[in-house]
Amino acid sequence: MREYSKNKQMTINMIAAIVSFGINTGINFFLTPYIVKELGTEAYGFIGLANNFVQYATIVTSALNSMSGRFISIEYHKGNIDKASRYFSSVLVADIIIAGVMLLSASILTLSLDLLLNIPENLITSVKITFGITFLTFVISVITAIFTTAAFVRNKLYLNSLRDIISNTLKLILVVALFSFLPAKLYFLAMATLGSGIFLLLANIKVKKKILPDVKMKFSLFSFKLVKVIIASGIWCSIGYLSNALTSGLNLLICNLTLGATLMGLLSISISVPHCIDNLVTTIANIFTPRFTILYAKDDKGQLVEETKFSTKITSFLMTVPLAGFIGYGYKFYALWQPTKTPEEITVIQVLSILACLSYLFTCHSRTLMNLFTVCNKLKASVLVSLGIGVVSVIIVLLLVRYTSLSVYAIAGVSSILVSLKAIIFVPLYAAHILKIKLTTFYSSVARGWLCFFVVITIFSAINAFVSVSGWFEFIILCLISGVIGYIVSFPLVFSIKDAKKLKQIIIKKFKKL
Repeated sequence: MREYSKNKQMTINMIAAIVSFGINTGINFFLTPYIVKELGTEAYGFIGLANNFVQYATIVTSALNSMSGRFISIEYHKGNIDKASRYFSSVLVADIIIAGVMLLSASILTLSLDLLLNIPENLITSVKITFGITFLTFVISVITAIFTTAAFVRNKLYLNSLRDIISNTLKLILVVALFSFLPAKLYFLAMATLGSGIFLLLANIKVKKKILPDVKMKFSLFSFKLVKVIIASGIWCSIGYLSNALTSGLNLLICNLTLGATLMGLLSISISVPHCIDNLVTTIANIFTPRFTILYAKDDKGQLVEETKFSTKITSFLMTVPLAGFIGYGYKFYALWQPTKTPEEITVIQVLSILACLSYLFTCHSRTLMNLFTVCNKLKASVLVSLGIGVVSVIIVLLLVRYTSLSVYAIAGVSSILVSLKAIIFVPLYAAHILKIKLTTFYSSVARGWLCFFVVITIFSAINAFVSVSGWFEFIILCLISGVIGYIVSFPLVFSIKDAKKLKQIIIKKFKKL
């Protein structure tokens, strides 16, 4: 398979990841209002809740799969191919066992859903089928996970993104076919996702054999000792996933049990776009991780620090405009996107969306720093801080819902505020600490992103106050013009003169190769 320079690989990885993200977001963009219109707000809320239950299951599986790529990559780039093979095979066998246990547990849970949740009588069967298919898709993804590490090890993440593009296109075709030729059902999206999940498993197996053939996968290479080594590190990732569940993953469940299915539906609508933004931040940040891992394996700390600082600026530059645009023009967007909702409901959805986005205003500028915790295998402190935030968040939310009139706003807002504080105070300091460099090293890069956002959101808010739109065409034109303005303003705020020269050199080199 053709090899590329590190800068070209980074560019290809990023473009492929963004295209994949765009297709997946496009599916949700067109499908969400349709489902809300055809099936109702309550039904849509259960789709989000089913995905949240998968997030709870990920707490268990992440102990193994979150760190497997790191261990395989380290051994591979040190030339220890045999040990890399033993790591790969051990994780594969363990994943198959976990998948079997998960399938049995999910079957029991699905049959008991109506005893655990507030489900409208007319939706019980559809909700159970939706949850059942969603769990089956997750079980398949557990086995798929180890094969995706091949692209990580070879720093060819664009291959994963290309497969994601194909799988999302397949999902889109299945969704369109199901909703076009059959009466609308709640579980159609889950069925389409299952089909794309099966494709991903088969495609990832094929790509692994092609780009990482020297890393063998044999049951005879299984080592319980190596599994324990990975889990010993990965357990902190599991606790991290538990923390995420406590800070945001339980929101829909708490809303369902305390405030009912209708408000849960509105909350689910409100977090759909913020979650897409968060996924994009994560996608972009993860693109840099394979390179970080390679530099760490080679003990090149100086270059690792420089590339980490540059990566925070790239992420800040790319994400500031979408975040500021969504917050600034959110009401206009929801009024067009959810035409069946009343102005009062649109206001509720918009406020909830802003509350959900609060944490992303700060985490998007430091997300690549958090990846250093995994690369350096220094997860304990970060996870414990997150766990503390999660526990405190749940307690505060339950108290506010019970004893104040904040209702669903408390559910959406408390965790965002606490997570923001972690991103501002803890992440930059701890990233510098584990690399044993000056504690304030990363603040200059991160602070540029924060300043940039507040400048851009001020501009967008001013534009929003004077510009009205009456349809999608006018809204798209508004977003395009604002986007151009936003990125022009952002560039000198995020990048230093040295960074600008570096980007210029990269661009010139690429044009010369065309």
